[in-house]
Amino acid sequence: MSNKISRRTFLKVTGASAVALGAASLLGGCQGDNSTVEVKVGDKISNWNNLAVQLTSVFTLASAPDTAGHEYIAMLITAANRSSDQTFAIGAQNILEIEAAYPLDTADQIAANTAGYFHALAASTTDFAFSCDGQAAEGGAYISLYDSASESFSDAPTLPPQGAGYIELVCMVPTNWQQITVTYTPTFVTGKTLNFTINASDLTKAQ
Repeated sequence: MSNKISRRTFLKVTGASAVALGAASLLGGCQGDNSTVEVKVGDKISNWNNLAVQLTSVFTLASAPDTAGHEYIAMLITAANRSSDQTFAIGAQNILEIEAAYPLDTADQIAANTAGYFHALAASTTDFAFSCDGQAAEGGAYISLYDSASESFSDAPTLPPQGAGYIELVCMVPTNWQQITVTYTPTFVTGKTLNFTINASDLTKAQ
């Protein structure tokens, strides 16, 4: 798989998706009452318990994990909070502290801190469960909010009312993986899940 790319570069390139999402671009039926919804790459969910999502992109991160024979796969889910007053806690709730402890701003920091960052992110992510080809896998999640004025992203633990951005998932899998499944059990509803399915053929090809 040659489509290795830095996370920040990929987010910058795909930033227009967050803008479109903020303009309520997600179409399709309402899934507000379903207890379990299956989502594949490209699927659009317009309103599921006040959350709109689309599994938009899957790519291989350039950083190498600390486990031989494995790689990091990132999945971007464009997301919009349809609620007018409720904030959705999604993914790692101490993402800012993790980023302060394991900065990834320079090449040296990326080399030294990527593994620590990933493991801390995974440990702090309790609402997502990852598996790869039927085996449990380590992964983490958080929100990346898009600022159209500065054309930049800021990582956050929550999606504000009427806010839009990405849910970014990062998973460590064997390099010959075929399918990743992610089960999302939100903290803001009871007895509800979103199941994301990602196949190796869904990987974004390098340009």
